[in-house]
Amino acid sequence: MTSIIPQRILFILPFAALIVCSAAARAEVQKFLHPCGGLQLCASYQMVLTPPEGWAVDEKASNENKIQIMVPNGQSFASAEPLIYVQVFYHADKQQTLGDFARASNARWLAANPKSKITEMPPVERTNGKPSFLRFASENPDKPQQAFEIGALGVDSDKDGNEFVLDVVMSGASKAALDRANAAYTAFLKAH
Repeated sequence: MTSIIPQRILFILPFAALIVCSAAARAEVQKFLHPCGGLQLCASYQMVLTPPEGWAVDEKASNENKIQIMVPNGQSFASAEPLIYVQVFYHADKQQTLGDFARASNARWLAANPKSKITEMPPVERTNGKPSFLRFASENPDKPQQAFEIGALGVDSDKDGNEFVLDVVMSGASKAALDRANAAYTAFLKAH
């Protein structure tokens, strides 16, 4: 008796591949509405993400800080060295390039943290066909918990085609911790 399971798999496989390809091309940003005073609702945004291998989303810290926070498996926001966090910003000014956004963001950081130093790093190409992430390393001597950071800025969209800026930061108290986690961080950027 021949099995019909392999025949079904051969029939279903092309359709499954089409669904997977469609899912990979779908929007990567989700919008959430939450109360923010009286009867008013405010929007917040999150990236649809898969943590790098060996990492997990710290749901408690993410909810408390209103950003997505990833930590090495077995660690928490309080103990992680380093951690990765993701902020998503609505890109209202369509004339502003990602490079302009990065320059303005870095200038704001340096104005608020005058002892900090920011260095541009090579961009990271994304495997999903979206524009590369722009990367920057920062040294922040006045911020012991985030003394060393690598930040990456990229663009993405939601299901309605609205554009967003993704700010993906690996942060830690030591450069050595960032060096140890750099492969996972870079893999995360490439995949998103």
